[in-house]
Amino acid sequence: MQVPVTALGKRLRVEWVDFYGDLTMHACISDETGQRTEVCIDGRKNSPTRYRLFQQARHPRQAGAALVDLGALEEGIVVPLLSKYLDSGEPKALELTECGWELARETLLRLGEATPHSE
Repeated sequence: MQVPVTALGKRLRVEWVDFYGDLTMHACISDETGQRTEVCIDGRKNSPTRYRLFQQARHPRQAGAALVDLGALEEGIVVPLLSKYLDSGEPKALELTECGWELARETLLRLGEATPHSE
């Protein structure tokens, strides 16, 4: 089982960002000791948790995935980390396609956005 974001130590950094075919964004975050956890933002089209943050898993359906409350401390840690990571380099340097990089930025901007269940 992965640790919660708040259990990580100091000097947090994003190791990588990637996507599933259902547009769920997932990322690996590590601390200065190498301890890691994974987070994801639900991108599934008709999901009741679309654009919500989960921790301790790569995908909302994965065992152990924990939905983060809107405005929670974890959001305040993860969102700036992901934003800084995406702003740190060109898509190729971050090992993302141009489309993936744009999708990541858009997904991050939509975090917590209310969406209808039947788009």
